[in-house]
Amino acid sequence: MQRDPSVPRRRRRRPRGLVVLAAAAVGMLTMLAPASAHGYPVPPPYAAFDLGTPDWTYSGHDLFNSRNNPYEHDINTRNVSSLAPKWTFTTHGDVSATPAVVGDTIIFPDWAGYLYKLNRHTGQLIWQKQISDYNGLPGSLSRTSPLVYGNTIYIGDQNAANFSNGTHLMAVDATTGALKWITTADSNFAAVMTQSPTIFNGVLYVGVSSKQAATATVPGLPFGSFRGSLLAVQASTGKILWQRYTVPDNGGQPGGYSGGGVWGGEPVVDPYRGLVYIGSGQNLSVPQSVSDCQTAGGTPQQCLSPDDHIDSMLAFRMSDGTPVWEAGAKMFDTWTAACNPGQPPQNCPPNPGLDSDFADGMHIAFPTGPDGWPHEVVTAGQKNGDYWQVDPGTGKVLWQTLVGPAGLHGGVEWGSATDNKRIYLSQANSNHVPFTLMNGQTTSNGFFAALDAQTGKILWETADPSANETPGAVTVANGVMYATSISGKMFALDGATGKILWNYQGQGSANAGPAVVDGTVYWGNGYQNLFYPHGVHSTTFYAFTPGGR
Repeated sequence: MQRDPSVPRRRRRRPRGLVVLAAAAVGMLTMLAPASAHGYPVPPPYAAFDLGTPDWTYSGHDLFNSRNNPYEHDINTRNVSSLAPKWTFTTHGDVSATPAVVGDTIIFPDWAGYLYKLNRHTGQLIWQKQISDYNGLPGSLSRTSPLVYGNTIYIGDQNAANFSNGTHLMAVDATTGALKWITTADSNFAAVMTQSPTIFNGVLYVGVSSKQAATATVPGLPFGSFRGSLLAVQASTGKILWQRYTVPDNGGQPGGYSGGGVWGGEPVVDPYRGLVYIGSGQNLSVPQSVSDCQTAGGTPQQCLSPDDHIDSMLAFRMSDGTPVWEAGAKMFDTWTAACNPGQPPQNCPPNPGLDSDFADGMHIAFPTGPDGWPHEVVTAGQKNGDYWQVDPGTGKVLWQTLVGPAGLHGGVEWGSATDNKRIYLSQANSNHVPFTLMNGQTTSNGFFAALDAQTGKILWETADPSANETPGAVTVANGVMYATSISGKMFALDGATGKILWNYQGQGSANAGPAVVDGTVYWGNGYQNLFYPHGVHSTTFYAFTPGGR
């Protein structure tokens, strides 16, 4: 891999012509895929691919993790203020995943270890299953947003009860809830799967992360052996086709490079280039030689291995996992929970860094360029507050915009959205740094923002009126942005202006990105864990419609 050393900030990207047109009329027909086929214009190489449906079947709606449903036409900026619960469903625990909406059904997991399938029109339960029935491990749960393809649900797991069984990818029959197959994705004792899988041409792509950043505070537990990775898995059988790691081999032992978890959003598939894009997290440990080099004043480029692909945007060949490019600002980052005040410091180095994961996941967008045509780009947000756009073929940085303060939990964390005109995001400001917004307001809490998808220019910023952190994934549909707050508030904003048009107080903290399908907003609720001890649990899942009808 090669990293682009230039890091321009808020730079207008250079226009690129796509084709030489023989005639303007022919060019228009060739250049733009029919809106009825994809919901928005795309460059011609993408016109033949299935880029999404009116249902919500991926974590981010589609292969590109857009978190945008371009087929939604019922809820708009004029009637969203009338949203009211059409029905609610009582879960066993918090729901932080984006639900899958397929046909007349909705599917989602909760933190109590259940997977549910409901009638999406009424909220009536069709079936519920415990994750422990699939993997045989009591206390297991899934926090991944389900991928539904055909009659199969694909989810990952993690074990809340102990740290000895690794993490699994599994396939579930959508009709009955019965297990079809289960595959061990990583046998490391602290491995977990928070990223949702993506499917293309019969192959699943999914990343693996770890609890070792959290278990670093527990004396006596093994530390420093986990390596983040991306897997390609045969969808019909669960057979692992290839697995590529983000940090150098450590032999499964402490004392070397570890970390580089892959946990945000979903892997993004570029069907034209044959590439899959992911983001990576921080190191959990580095060799002593690296720490010594850093202490002596060495730069990350001098001290770190070129194979230490942390805090990066990464591209791999879909066919065999060959690394193609890497983008991001190379930095020292070995933050763990042991670096927090009052924690046993045995697993925190002297200069740990900022915890600058690419937690958002990657996104493919098609902004209209200066030449009037859509161009493909790859975008992503980072926990240090930066938002990036790069060339999809080379990883060259097109622009980088600092949106807001860095924070251990963002910055930009669980997911941004794009409708190709704008990029929508939540800035969590989890360290509560005083920050002045465009309108002159100073806030020490989270806020919402939109960027121009072509230039990276910040278009608007709106403070969380409930004065809390805002790490949750956002969604956009038909000009409306949907966002959340740890306060429990769920918001709808005008995508063009940032004006808050609607809010609703949930039973618990709100951190789930909603799915918007056919005039209904499906929204999970409740969030409390080690990193959000002030969060509030919930057992309510919501379906909102205009007027509650």
